[in-house]
Amino acid sequence: MVKNAVEDLDNLEDSFAGSLVTLGANHPVRADFSPDKCTSFIQAVLSVWKSVLMDKMTPECSVAWEVLFGYMLMKMKIGHVDRYAW
Repeated sequence: MVKNAVEDLDNLEDSFAGSLVTLGANHPVRADFSPDKCTSFIQAVLSVWKSVLMDKMTPECSVAWEVLFGYMLMKMKIGHVDRYAW
């Protein structure tokens, strides 16, 4: 999913948002991943990437990834809420 988002950054709403909403509706069932775990997930991924990429993970690069992950998780939360909020 991340690769798809990066490849289509200029057109996320039209080409990618629907897939994220669907993923958000299904992810808690398949991966025991609920919205309350999103912040920890982003922090963990960025921490690992920083340790692997070292100097290449500039502050600007880190912010860009945080924004992309934030967008992705926001759309996934919509799918979660639509499915599980009655």
